[in-house]
Amino acid sequence: MIEESVIKTVIERTDIVQLVGEFVQLKRRGGRLVGLCPFHREKTPSFTVNADRGAFYCFGCGTGGSAVDFVMKMESITFPEAIERLAERLGITVTHVSSHSHGDESARRKARDRERSYYQVMAAAEGYFRAMISAPGGGNCLGYAHRRGITDEMITSFGLGYSPDSWDGLVKSLQQDGQSLEDARELGLIAARDSGGYYARFRNRLMFPVHNVRGEIIAFGGRVLENGETAKYINSPETAIYKKGDNLYGLYQAKMHIAREHYAILVEGNVDVVMMHAFGFCNTVASMGTALTPKQAELLYRHTRRLYVMYDGDSAGKKAMCRALPILLGYDFEGLYAVELPGDDDPDSYLRVYGAEGMTALIENAKSLGQWCVEKKCSDILKMPPELRKAAFADLSELLHGFPDTLTQRHYLEQAARLLGQDMGRLATELGMTLSQTAAPAAQPQKSNDKEATYNRIEWIVVYMLLNSSAKYESFMTEQGIELLQDPGLRALVEEYSKLPERTSTHEILGSLSEHSRNLYERIICTELDVSEQDYEKWYEGALASLIDAWACREHQQIGYRIAEAVKQNDESTITELLNKDRELLALIQQTQQERKYCWQNHV
Repeated sequence: MIEESVIKTVIERTDIVQLVGEFVQLKRRGGRLVGLCPFHREKTPSFTVNADRGAFYCFGCGTGGSAVDFVMKMESITFPEAIERLAERLGITVTHVSSHSHGDESARRKARDRERSYYQVMAAAEGYFRAMISAPGGGNCLGYAHRRGITDEMITSFGLGYSPDSWDGLVKSLQQDGQSLEDARELGLIAARDSGGYYARFRNRLMFPVHNVRGEIIAFGGRVLENGETAKYINSPETAIYKKGDNLYGLYQAKMHIAREHYAILVEGNVDVVMMHAFGFCNTVASMGTALTPKQAELLYRHTRRLYVMYDGDSAGKKAMCRALPILLGYDFEGLYAVELPGDDDPDSYLRVYGAEGMTALIENAKSLGQWCVEKKCSDILKMPPELRKAAFADLSELLHGFPDTLTQRHYLEQAARLLGQDMGRLATELGMTLSQTAAPAAQPQKSNDKEATYNRIEWIVVYMLLNSSAKYESFMTEQGIELLQDPGLRALVEEYSKLPERTSTHEILGSLSEHSRNLYERIICTELDVSEQDYEKWYEGALASLIDAWACREHQQIGYRIAEAVKQNDESTITELLNKDRELLALIQQTQQERKYCWQNHV
């Protein structure tokens, strides 16, 4: 657990404008900064940053929070990871509080130091490879990349490089840079000679660095320049910082585009990712030639709820797409789609022939991944002689049983029966499925959409000014009180706000409010009133007078009811008391109505 003092220091020292500015082009609009939201697609900027309060809010999609929240949402990481990320930017050493023994803590510290050393070695190797592709000896590799359609922009974006046809070039470079050769060996960059010393594992290859979601290099893939007897691809082995099935190639480069587009495209290979980005499909990632794993599916789910799977068009690629479906169904994706490439094409070869326009058409015509897999299984069955279909029917049964609910299973069972030309009941029996009538799912309560909610405009302006001025807030709570607020949402926010132990840290405030009040607070502090500085106080006084007037009118009406009841009871003392109170209220109403002329509502 990270020490609380470190967390507080990181939050206090983080400049949200500088942080957000690394991802969003911000322009000043009055006292706020605005830009295009990185979390959804928009043409008119609705993403707003309040530098003074260290907060952001998008009036288009309703996403908001503090600097820590921004990092968590942008990179789909946890709170501790976000603090460590921000601390790294600030040069702050992160210390942890632990209930474990000193020996355990020492071991963890050593492990973190070793991990840091690994990242330094990988960064040094990447620097060497990048330098080599621009050196005179790298012309052949650069030419190969260009012939494949990989532009200089993509080479820079993905950090592509060249490993020369040299046994000791990388070894000497790492030595000169002061890096640990033993760490380089453990990372699979070099190998030990039987006679002593080391040699480079990657030689005469186009190098693809693999980044984790934070941008640190964790592995390399090397593609041979000329097909021959050597392996077409050589990849880093699994190490302390790299597990192949836990990572997605290109995610570091694609994560912002995925957030903006609200969907991701999954392909097989590294070159496919680079080419997809080169043609404008920058929300593309790859499972790096391996069958999709649950860890990779989880990583995808952390970044998007809509996924397009586009594996190679050959038989192996289609089988891999079918194997991916049950893994992806383990997560609550809102949309899973299959993009089928023709023939034996992969994304790279298809783009080089049909370009971005052809790829766009394929994506727009993508089928549901479930539907595509059922059609594929049924097509395979129909191509087989009846006596050889037993295993294929077992595969179809496994696929249908993998859908998460009986309604979906029934839907695809009907589809399979239609495609196979069989009676649905008979097919269900053959596949070990039941046709019990399933009830429609119960209607779910409709969630309130805070970004579309409307609030009492006068109350909104008062609460806005209270939350932006501690002096006004203290005066309001002492002299007027929450009972002036009738809007349930605004009243709940002020009630929760009043119970906070401290109100200086935006991050602490947001962490203490309920979800509804938090979203409302984010909206309010990122809103800017179109009021001049000299009119600001008049607006507040007028708006406050309107609330007092409304309260007094309500009280006047209630007293009228009580006087009528007292007359029925012939209670003269109560009648006299109520009439005195009513005269005071009428005087207050007359006074506040005079002050209302300054209310901002008159300007709307």
